[in-house]
Amino acid sequence: MTDGTERGPRPFLVGTNLKMNQTPADSARFVADLARAVAGKHGAGSGVQLYVCPPFTSFPAVVGPARDAGMWVGAQNMHWAEEGAYTGEVSAAMLRALGIELVLIGHAERRRLFHETDPDLNKKVLAALDAGLRVLLCAGETAEEKGFGVGPETVARQLKIDLHGVDVAALPRLQVAYEPVWSIGAGGTPARPEDVTEIAVPIRATLRQLCGEAGEAVPILYGGSVDAGNAGSFTALPEIDGLLLGRSGWTADSFAAVLDAALRGRDGGG
Repeated sequence: MTDGTERGPRPFLVGTNLKMNQTPADSARFVADLARAVAGKHGAGSGVQLYVCPPFTSFPAVVGPARDAGMWVGAQNMHWAEEGAYTGEVSAAMLRALGIELVLIGHAERRRLFHETDPDLNKKVLAALDAGLRVLLCAGETAEEKGFGVGPETVARQLKIDLHGVDVAALPRLQVAYEPVWSIGAGGTPARPEDVTEIAVPIRATLRQLCGEAGEAVPILYGGSVDAGNAGSFTALPEIDGLLLGRSGWTADSFAAVLDAALRGRDGGG
């Protein structure tokens, strides 16, 4: 099932969230190995953009090498305030000063473990875009919400709050990742392509509702128990413009294998 549209000229993005893993030295080796493993598969003219979201402490070790390899470096979180008494937090300006291009906002673990609400995430999205950062906004339903049949409504509600007040002019720096809470993590249930379509179609409809025709240009990524065996089945969907990887993206060889499968799926090779 699709909404009758073909994938437009949106960029194709594949990247990984390294979570609370890797020392700076580990991250430097990972980025160097990854650059070699994916050489020739992304970059100018390919329509493929890669990104990595390492721990904050790894930024100085990876920003330069990643930029040289044509990859974006993303932060896993940020605060909405410019400065202040927010112990342990970092601001958009601090990220920009380190050369960070992207920030992950609304990851399911931030929502669940750190009790981030959609109004909080809205403030983060606005602050990040105002500062010139790219935003990868995550949204997704729990197993309970899926069981009650309200997954599409849940995700649409998240987006309507999280993107409230976003200027259409900032949309070229926005990406949305569908991240079903029931599918992420070591114990997650792998999603089927039809599960992804069931939510990705309403995501696109919500983006059009919020942003008009400009909402058609926002890439929609999928993240949830993705590996080299199933990546192509997701990227073959016309609604999906890339992937947000977890543990399958934590070694250069595994990342490259998933990327190869994702590109085959995008290009109709299964």
